[in-house]
Formats: sequence, C-alpha cells, structure tokens
Amino acid sequence: MVKGIYKRWLWGVLGLTFAALIICGGVVAAVDPFFHYHGPIEGLSYPIDSERYQNDGISRHFAYDAVLTGTSMTENFKASQFDRLFGVTSIKIPFGGATYKEVDQTVRRAIAYNPEIRVVLRSLDGNFLLADKDDWNETAPNPDYLYDENILNDVNYVWNKEVLFGNVKSVLGLTKAGGHTTTFDEYMNWAPEKEWGKEAVLRTYGRVKERPKELPFTEEDRVMVTENLEQNVLASARANPQITFYYFIPPYSISYWDSELLSKGELRRYAEALRLEAELLLECENVRLFGFDDQFDITCDLGNYMDVIHYSEAVGDQLIQWMAEGEHRLTKENAGEYFERVEEFYRNYDYDRLYEPEEE
Repeated sequence: MVKGIYKRWLWGVLGLTFAALIICGGVVAAVDPFFHYHGPIEGLSYPIDSERYQNDGISRHFAYDAVLTGTSMTENFKASQFDRLFGVTSIKIPFGGATYKEVDQTVRRAIAYNPEIRVVLRSLDGNFLLADKDDWNETAPNPDYLYDENILNDVNYVWNKEVLFGNVKSVLGLTKAGGHTTTFDEYMNWAPEKEWGKEAVLRTYGRVKERPKELPFTEEDRVMVTENLEQNVLASARANPQITFYYFIPPYSISYWDSELLSKGELRRYAEALRLEAELLLECENVRLFGFDDQFDITCDLGNYMDVIHYSEAVGDQLIQWMAEGEHRLTKENAGEYFERVEEFYRNYDYDRLYEPEEE
C-alpha cells in the first residue's frame, strides 16, 4: 500500500511538471515576444527592443519590401522617412557592433524569407572593413537557436524563464497599460538618451600629438579587404539583381580621423581600403554606393556627435534624404577625386583646433 502511495505521488509530480512545462512553453509560443513563430498578435502590444533576439523574427513574419540594416550607424534612422522617400514598406533590423559578415547574414536570411524585397539600405562601416571575412562580434549575444530551422533547440526559447517572466511579462504589461507596439522609428533609437557635443566627444579619447610612421596598405590587406567584400557584400548583391542595394560609408567625426587613424599611423591604409571598396562595389550594377566623409560641415562640427563615430539623429535624417535624391553617390567617374579630397583634408587638418575653447 505504501509503495502504491509513492507511485501515485511520483506520477502526480511528473504529471504536474509536464503540464507546467506545456503551459509555460505554450504561453511563450502563443505570445512569441521574439516573433519566432508569428508576427505580433492583434490586441497585444509588443516592446521591440532586443535587436539580436527579435530581428530574425521580424524578417520572418512582418510585411515588407525593403530592409534597413547595418550597425549602430543606422539605429537612429527613421523607417517612416525611408518608406516615404523611397516608396517602400520597410523593416528596420540593425545590429549594433556587427561585422560585415553578421550584417550580411541577416540580409541573406531576409531575402530567403521574403522574395518581395526591392531595396536594401545598409551601412558599410570603415572600422570593420580591414577585417577577416569571418570576423564576428564575440561580445554580443548570438542566439543562433532563433536563426536556424532546428525546432529541437527551440527549448532554449520556449522554456526560458527570462523570456517567460521577462519578455512575455513585458508584452502583457505594456498591453495592460494601454501602450503601443514599438514602431521602427522608435526601435533601437538611443539618441535622446545620450550627451552630444564637443565635450562629450573629447572625453572619449586622448590626443596624441606625435604621429607614428604610417602603415602601408599591403598585399595581405588587399586580399583581406577583397575577401571581406566579396563574401559579405558583393555575393548577396550579385545573387539578387532584382534588388537595389544602397550602401553608404558613414561619416565619422573629425576626431575619429585624429584618434583612430593619424594617431595610429592608419590613415593611408584606411584610405586605400576605402578606395578598393569603392572600386569593387562600383562594378556591380545594382549597387548604389554613397560617401559622406567629404561633408566637412558635418564631420568637423562635434555638436553632431556623441563620440568619435556616432552621429546625431538629424545627421541620419540628412543621409537618408541625400541617398533618396542620389546626392553624394560615388561613381567610377568621381570616386578617385572624392577619395583624394577626403584624404587631403583629414591629413592636413589643424587638429589643435579641436581643443580650442568654443566661442561664447
């Protein structure tokens, strides 16, 4: 009789445990805060605030014919402006701190999910150009169980207490409070939270007045840049001639050219890498490449920056406007003169001016 009681107790515990797992997993799958199984449910309000967890689900289940992606250089972009100027319906799926390969992988997945894509707009960050083609940001989350088609590893999602008691709870809480699902204008827009201007920028680096000997752009560098671009930029463009790819080189501040290039002997090497990038990309007919490093009124005004590379929301708005109008587009005819102008300006700029007191 005692054995029978223990047996019933054991089966009861197992049954309750199994039922709890089914209920918890079912709630996660039903609400689906990362959009892994479906898009937003009507009547629920979703906080969209975790790019590396939600971007793939957005690509899978939202309605769109254009993709706005890249690094933190695109996080403050407004999808509504992009849609209006380009005549598209877009999703914004940036990846802060992402290498060329990481961004390319999200572009490839979006194209695989959605054959209706007509336009891709993507940043090509200079600071990730001189890198191995397979480089990956190891410091960022990589929830690959959300990116693949293996249903078995979905256990990491549906039976994840942080998802259940964090993300699902946030959806229900936002809905109960009468909030709205995050728009793509709001998604990953961190600009209002930051401090902008000269003082903020100059705090992010120390001035080095003595310049080291400039590093050459070697044959190894040429091979590395070429492989990076061929695998992570050009392959997707060539495989999808029906899509127009708008690529842009983000305008880093004057302080970047001082702190990360001249102060480290990297200016010539960096400039040659950009030249090679343009040379290769301009051979692809469905690529539109834009360069903004010669917009010196932007790059030399530290009021536009929060650190040496991140520009303001207003600058981002201007970049999209220019690209829609075809302004500052690089071509085979003008690219050489553009890079000469850029290199000459930043090589000869009086960087001591950065430390002069601002006029009242």
